[in-house]
Amino acid sequence: MKQIENKLIQKNLTENFLKLMPTFYEMESSFLSGVYKRYGDLEGGNIVIFFARDCHLEIIRKREKDLNFNLSLENFWNNHKDIHQQKKKIILVSKQTGLPKETTRRKIISLIKKKHLKKGDRNKLYWEPDFPQKETYIKIIDEEINSLSKFIFEQTKLLSLGMPVSKIEREIKNNYSFYWYHFLSVQLEYIKFWQDKLKDLEMLLIGVQVLILTLNSLRKKFSNFHSVFDNQKSLKNLSEFNADISATSVSDITGIPRATCIRKLDKFVKMKVLQKNYKSKRYSLILDQTTFNPMLTPEWMRHKIEILSDFSFIVIKGLVKQTL
Repeated sequence: MKQIENKLIQKNLTENFLKLMPTFYEMESSFLSGVYKRYGDLEGGNIVIFFARDCHLEIIRKREKDLNFNLSLENFWNNHKDIHQQKKKIILVSKQTGLPKETTRRKIISLIKKKHLKKGDRNKLYWEPDFPQKETYIKIIDEEINSLSKFIFEQTKLLSLGMPVSKIEREIKNNYSFYWYHFLSVQLEYIKFWQDKLKDLEMLLIGVQVLILTLNSLRKKFSNFHSVFDNQKSLKNLSEFNADISATSVSDITGIPRATCIRKLDKFVKMKVLQKNYKSKRYSLILDQTTFNPMLTPEWMRHKIEILSDFSFIVIKGLVKQTL
């Protein structure tokens, strides 16, 4: 079995990022759309992610006293009822999510009213899904693990590790709280970056969906889809490619009202990320030779690859360990 080091994972992501991009954005679209639909907006959803991450951390700490403690998805319902979540101040939640303090306070009040967060003794806030939600929760997590496993699979394929998606899914489910703590940490950092950059998380969700629709159009147009990403010269040939995207299609997938989608898409046009056909009222991503997303600076691309490689290394190292 090939020796797995973080540097190897990072090198693989750096050299093959354009090839890995489709499964990465599909994973993000699945996760972010689910968060939006469950909590009504990404600001509130991001706060729940913060508290959920803390829940998984407390479950992981059970291993400090019992090396064989069961961290599986199957046992999660028992685990999350038997932990003590630390009290957190609003200023900490604000800092970790990138949301303004007043916005954080207002969203937390709303999340408590909707029973997405709970308030315990001495105003301690915590996340704890109720038993009636168990079936829905497991179904959602199954879908998210499947999307994540496909992203990891594409990386292992390029590393010639030969690990099927089913094996990756099984490993994540068997050690669910461990992997999900790290996965939610990646999501917090990713969402926080866009909060700092755009000050509007609905635009993040819409932007990710535009990328998915563009990639789907490329799949239909090019028989050998992945060859499009082989080199910079190939990417230059895409400058005249237009994937017609409607506000209706974005709204249907994300759950964001169509009128809001139009307003946000027009904002992307002003930012010169999208171009608009004013006759058809449809949009297309402006493609260039560097990246599908002109909003991303080289510095952020490097940072993005670093946080993804750190997480991917944790998962792939766990998979390799199970193989030995």
